[in-house]
Amino acid sequence: MLPPVRCFTCGAPIGHLWEEFKSRVSRGEDAGKVLDSLGVTRYCCRRTLTTTITYIEDLAKYSIFKGKREKIVRKYFLVETGEGEGESWRP
Repeated sequence: MLPPVRCFTCGAPIGHLWEEFKSRVSRGEDAGKVLDSLGVTRYCCRRTLTTTITYIEDLAKYSIFKGKREKIVRKYFLVETGEGEGESWRP
């Protein structure tokens, strides 16, 4: 799951607060005090920020493209430049 852009309940934009919230909490600050200082007062927005877990780093470990990225780029995306070895991905 990616960090939320908006609160899931009220729709208020909170994505711009995610990085600062995450870094301050990881340094040991109290999550409630961090949210207070960021001006997050609605309980729904506070819940969205405090319960968000970013799985993207964990999911990337199991990507089917792990270790194959360079081969795929060389085969399909560098054909137009003459550096590729396969067919073009474009119709």
